[in-house]
Amino acid sequence: MSPYKYSAKVNEHRVKAVGLLMPISTKQSIEICNLIRGKNLQKAKKILSEAKDMKRPIPFRRFTEGAGHKHGIGPGKYPVKACSEILRLVSLVEANAQHKGLDTSSLEIIHICANKGPKSWHYGRQSRIKMKRSHIEIVVEEKEAKKKGVKKEMKKVETKKPIKKEKHKKIEAKVGEIREKLQQEGKS
Repeated sequence: MSPYKYSAKVNEHRVKAVGLLMPISTKQSIEICNLIRGKNLQKAKKILSEAKDMKRPIPFRRFTEGAGHKHGIGPGKYPVKACSEILRLVSLVEANAQHKGLDTSSLEIIHICANKGPKSWHYGRQSRIKMKRSHIEIVVEEKEAKKKGVKKEMKKVETKKPIKKEKHKKIEAKVGEIREKLQQEGKS
């Protein structure tokens, strides 16, 4: 079997996890993945646990058939089973990050993708039932804490001082020229 390929390269600041043959709906998985992609890992876990407890709906943008309108988001559902399985996978990738020595509070989901799994049938006496299968891959990256406020303040302080000095020099030069002209006119 060939090695598994990711669209995001995994290096020392990134961690991956894969869930194969997960018994959840692919359409619901795609909507959940679209919601938590690009978010902080802790925030994603909170969103999934709230959706699992039916406190927060997941917005459905692509597969909207049968999804009722929810206040503030439009069509949405509470995919409890899919949220619990993806939450388990998110916890797994967090454990992988801890094992690798990364700071779990600054992890961000940079790649999460749901793919359709094989079509398997559950055989029974009366008739057979089609099973739902999905593959989900997730890659997280450690992001450094950005100190935006401190950098802006430092830039403002540095830029204001030279500008004031330059303005004062220009003003003093103009005042000096005007004084010289007045003195020359007064003498002549």
